[in-house]
Amino acid sequence: MKKILIAAASFTALSGGLVFAQPQTETQTDAQRDTQSEIQVSEEEAAQNPPDPRVIAEQLRAKAKRIPRRNLAAALRAASDDRDDRARTIAARPNLDALRDDLKRTEAEDAERDAAEIRSLSNQSFAAAPRQTTPPPPPPGIRAMAASRLRSADAEEVSRARVPVLLPAELRDRMKVYGMENIYTATATIDAEARLLISGTCNRVVGGAPDTVAFRKRIAERPRRLAGTGASYQFSRNDFGVDLSFSKFGCGYVMTLECGDPGADPRCAADDYLTGLAQSMILANPELAGGE
Repeated sequence: MKKILIAAASFTALSGGLVFAQPQTETQTDAQRDTQSEIQVSEEEAAQNPPDPRVIAEQLRAKAKRIPRRNLAAALRAASDDRDDRARTIAARPNLDALRDDLKRTEAEDAERDAAEIRSLSNQSFAAAPRQTTPPPPPPGIRAMAASRLRSADAEEVSRARVPVLLPAELRDRMKVYGMENIYTATATIDAEARLLISGTCNRVVGGAPDTVAFRKRIAERPRRLAGTGASYQFSRNDFGVDLSFSKFGCGYVMTLECGDPGADPRCAADDYLTGLAQSMILANPELAGGE
């Protein structure tokens, strides 16, 4: 008797469950129908109102805006906020005649300095010379030195760049170079608290809004120039360190010095250290100018 009552109760509960489950299934079907009708309405609205290309362009500009500005290669590929339809990027060639003239000038300066040192030694007695604890700073200017003679630079990477690859003479054996057709990037760890990045390109942005063109003209006409190279330059500081931008041989270069504590580290807080690196450069691809 007890088994009969339990079976009856189970059958009653199961029947109630089936009856109760039926409205839920119907409700889900109605929701699915509503979703399908909404999808059809959205497709019809999309067909009647196609997306505005200008809105898409603004969204792409907003994404490009997040690219770090120290990455020059990426920045050149990104849309700029102040660039309009009249502005475009062109791949320019470096001024090789000016590059050859600079190399000849520095070679003549080196020969004259060597001759002066020989004359000075001939007029001095052969007393023991004081021992130098630190090497003398490299002379200002640009000297040719093939990448094969550098310790860290990969000659194949340097050869890929069709832009004069300039590296600071003081850090020439620490620089790692990454080259592309018209762009190169180099990086070096100075110590635990400082790192240097260099980007160079002959690409140019031409045209644009009148205010933008006027701004670029004012920058180009600034009188500050690097000793030895004669290149006009400008400084800009950020949360990570300091940037030095200069133009040489019709190409643009950006040197970024990053410090662990930019405000306390004198290399980032002052201009002398980065200026000293920029005024003494070596050309790592002298074959670009017709030989060393």
